Amino acid sequence: MSKAYKVVLLIIPILLGLYLSSLYSYLLFHSVVEVFGILIAFSIFLIAWNSQRFLDNNYLLFIGIAYLFVGLIGLLHTLAYKGMGVFHGYDADLATQLWISGRYVQSFSLFVAPLFLGKKLKVSLILGGYTAITILLLGTIFYWGVFPVCFIEGVGLTPFKKVSEYVICLILFASLVWLNQKRKEFDPNVLRLLFLSLLMSIASELAFTFYIDVYGFSNLVGHFFMVASFYLVYKALIETGLRRPYNLLFRNLKQSEEELRRAKDDLEIKVAERTRELRNANEQLQIELAERKRAEEALRESSEEIQDLYNNAPCGYHSLDKDGVFIRINDTELRWLGYTREEVIGRLKFSDLLATESLKTFEDNFPRLKAQGWVRDLEFEMIRKDGSVLPVLLSATAIRDNGANYLISRSMVYDITDRRQSEKALRDSEERLRYLSSQLLLAQENERRRIAGEIHDGLGQLLNIIKSRAENLFGQMNKSKESGVVEDLIPVIQESIQEARRIQMDLRPSILDDLGILATLSWFFREFQKTYSNIRIEKEINIKEDEVAAPLKTVIYRISQEALNNIAKHSKADHVHLSLRKTDGTVELIIRDNGQGFVLEEARSVVSSKRGLGLTSMRERAELSGGSLKIESVKGAGTVICAKWPLDDPDSNSPGITPA
Repeated sequence: MSKAYKVVLLIIPILLGLYLSSLYSYLLFHSVVEVFGILIAFSIFLIAWNSQRFLDNNYLLFIGIAYLFVGLIGLLHTLAYKGMGVFHGYDADLATQLWISGRYVQSFSLFVAPLFLGKKLKVSLILGGYTAITILLLGTIFYWGVFPVCFIEGVGLTPFKKVSEYVICLILFASLVWLNQKRKEFDPNVLRLLFLSLLMSIASELAFTFYIDVYGFSNLVGHFFMVASFYLVYKALIETGLRRPYNLLFRNLKQSEEELRRAKDDLEIKVAERTRELRNANEQLQIELAERKRAEEALRESSEEIQDLYNNAPCGYHSLDKDGVFIRINDTELRWLGYTREEVIGRLKFSDLLATESLKTFEDNFPRLKAQGWVRDLEFEMIRKDGSVLPVLLSATAIRDNGANYLISRSMVYDITDRRQSEKALRDSEERLRYLSSQLLLAQENERRRIAGEIHDGLGQLLNIIKSRAENLFGQMNKSKESGVVEDLIPVIQESIQEARRIQMDLRPSILDDLGILATLSWFFREFQKTYSNIRIEKEINIKEDEVAAPLKTVIYRISQEALNNIAKHSKADHVHLSLRKTDGTVELIIRDNGQGFVLEEARSVVSSKRGLGLTSMRERAELSGGSLKIESVKGAGTVICAKWPLDDPDSNSPGITPA
């Protein structure tokens, strides 16, 4: 006969006897069933407690501790049951409240227990926690009286009691699902018994949601399921802990041995494979070591070569830390400065070697280097050890860490002593050239004045004498046949006089020296419009004659003359506006036309038209006289010429070309 069959034959008479006892006295039935469940709960605790050294599954130990308090609450429930007469002044609700309390403790314990699988269980902490929870629950029932009503005589279960039973069922079902997820942690037989125990507990709770009378049939069935649930836990823990403790103790060990055996076989295979790999790797390593030695030797030679290139480069190299202190410098820069490496590295800042004028440049640009990461082509004057000045051109790059924080700077330094000397020589040459240009223009003006004077004083007077004598001769020959020839000669002589006067005025108008720039401009505009009647000139003069320096009058006239001649020849304009005024401490000349305009680059090119030479002449005259000239022109939009000079003392000989 099988063991399971024997168990069934044993359980059936027990259940039948319990049922018959309920017919005789339900109170007797309830007491027997509850005491049986309480004894099982206490036994679960005692065996779990005393089998700690055998149990490798803290889930079962935690359940054993929990069932101690479940049994205690169950004992109070039994004593408080209707008809026992132990607690006076209470009705059937007291036993129901204690029942619900015990079921909540049981269900939450089964739900929380899987947390302790594979973890160390602090027994004292668990005992203390359950003690506090139990005292709190009993206090809400007996002392404070705030525990919700669960049963009303003549009415039955309250909604709280029914909802609580359903909540407990859900918690037990969740425990069942969680336990299934942890099934690898349990012996299959133990796991099966725990599953059945949870199912019996759920069935018990569902049965307890239907009774109206505490002595009713539904209450009876619920107690049968409760006894079955406790018995199955007994089978899972007590029988396994007492009758098969070593199987439980060494279950994981056997599993580990089997896994270890399989791992050993796999390991031997992997070791053999790895040995072959290592042998091959060793051979490859020997080859790589030989190659590495060759590479290291080449690298050493390359490093020496690079270091030699670094130290003897035609430019200086140095690195500064975040405070501007030298942390590296090449031999070239050291030779330039006259210091040894020991005197510089870690001792001097770059700013320590700068002249006063260069220090501000460094203070302005070092923060910019840290912020933007680079600076280019900064000129500094460094002070050598002997006190002499070393002009340099520096470019620097910032080095940052992975967090983009500034670490150091690396700089290239070029000695620009020769460039400075070349620049100075170029400036000197430009000054000499400027002086020669001014002298050339001065000589040109003087020559123009001289020729104009000779034409006026010499040729002009001779032509006037010839004209006067021709007129006298014509008067004396009034009736002779030759008088017609003399009469025809007089207009030719008159025209020659006018042409001589025009050449004289073009060379150097005497009115400029006699009456000044304002009268000269008015005369020039009248003469210009006689020749170019299609061009209307609008002038705006807001300056006094004595506010224009004498040398500047010639420059203003020549620029105006050149500008209007260019307009007449090239612009196709019909309107010109000329403004000469004093503004903001300057003398300003603006000539604006509405012509076709031109491209400045083409006009300035060497192979350009004569207009290009005229523009260059105007600019040179303005700059040589201490001023500036700006030309703006757009094709189809006309041209603007603006010349400015600082307002000086009109009695002085500057700005401008020194007069003859």
